[in-house]
Amino acid sequence: MRTKITLIGTIILTAISNMLNAQIAEQNAENPCITETEYEQLQKLVAENGIKSPQFKTDGNTVSLEWPLKPAESLKDCSYYNIAAYVDHDANPGTFKDFNCGTNSYDGHRGTDIATWPFNFYKMDNDLVEVVAAAPGTIVAVHDGEFDRNCSSNNLTANYAMIQHSDGSTALYWHMKNGSVTTKIVGQTVVAGEHLGMVGSSGSASGPHLHFEVWAGADVSTRIDPYFGNCNILNNSSWWAAQKPAKETAVVKASVHTTDAVFPGCPNTETPNESNSYEQPFQGPGMTAGYAKFYIFIRDEVNGLVGNMSILNPDQSVYLSWTYNSATDTKTRTFAWSKKLPLNPGTYTYKATYNGITCSSNFDISLAAGIPTLINFTDVQVYPNPSNGKFIIEVENPNSQVLTVFNILGDKVLETTITNSKTEINLGNQSGVYFYQLKDNNEIFSTGKMVVK
Repeated sequence: MRTKITLIGTIILTAISNMLNAQIAEQNAENPCITETEYEQLQKLVAENGIKSPQFKTDGNTVSLEWPLKPAESLKDCSYYNIAAYVDHDANPGTFKDFNCGTNSYDGHRGTDIATWPFNFYKMDNDLVEVVAAAPGTIVAVHDGEFDRNCSSNNLTANYAMIQHSDGSTALYWHMKNGSVTTKIVGQTVVAGEHLGMVGSSGSASGPHLHFEVWAGADVSTRIDPYFGNCNILNNSSWWAAQKPAKETAVVKASVHTTDAVFPGCPNTETPNESNSYEQPFQGPGMTAGYAKFYIFIRDEVNGLVGNMSILNPDQSVYLSWTYNSATDTKTRTFAWSKKLPLNPGTYTYKATYNGITCSSNFDISLAAGIPTLINFTDVQVYPNPSNGKFIIEVENPNSQVLTVFNILGDKVLETTITNSKTEINLGNQSGVYFYQLKDNNEIFSTGKMVVK
């Protein structure tokens, strides 16, 4: 029954996660990220504040673009984004095509939508993903102060910055978080990698993402796609310093959670319920005692690929392992399993490998007060283990050592003196995990775990 409940919960989580990320790409030709009226206003600003007569050809660019997002130092995820929509390269109305001849775009889209993921509003609220200048240049337009938790296509104004480069090309950074936009003003310069703002959901947006758009000159008619591929009809080469692949298939996050993460829907903030520290005995809300949730977040999932998950002991040996089989292609996938946490204290590693790429995170196990740390000595043996409640304690050199047994709550359930090389004890038929402690002259010299079936 527990497996069925976990599976149902995982399906729901996956559907919600995919829905939230799909919302970011729901704009269309009638409801774009930037309206025609806004384009007209922006072009006037560039004409007033920018390079007056840039001499520029789309197949001979001099600017080289770096990635326009930067994770905060505190963000330890393996990655933090997915591409919600590329530039549309199909000139026919009602149809669309990205630079790689795929369909990751929408009709009339003029930029690249880079969505933060997973937990996009959580990342926004905690300033975990920064918008940075992709190339050095001069600010020709900048705006802040707009509401930043929009959830649908609209005509609202976004928080943004526009940077014109020395060659006359212009980059637009759209949808930023209210209050986060650079305090520099029109006419001041920025260097590549400099702070422009934080990812938000201002303007015509349905979730936190950056709309990154590049013009070869001073108006939208010169727009290009920084990505180059077989279906790019706008420019003859990539503008990226290092172009990323059209599909970046990988696990972007592998994490351990006290219970199910909560995905409430735009514009509410998600509750990850993630933790890297667990004290035994542990029981998370709504969870079976001793179990935690182990999540993977896959970007650009590919049908037929197999993910390999494992929990590694402190010495990097395998404590537990399992697999995940992809049954479809999806832009984002969230999956979770209930797995029993280790009992022995130490630092463990949760590792997920997908598409040949490994993502991992560490978590600590500690013991509640009264439960001894396990120390293994070869001169002490406990068997059979597990048992029906009766155990043999075999000590190589018995010398009136004191044996104490605790339950998982740290309560003492038995104490006896060991005077023989083999001593039988009986913990009764109450199934569970117990811990023993052997003292010699009041010094602990051996501890261990005992399991009653």
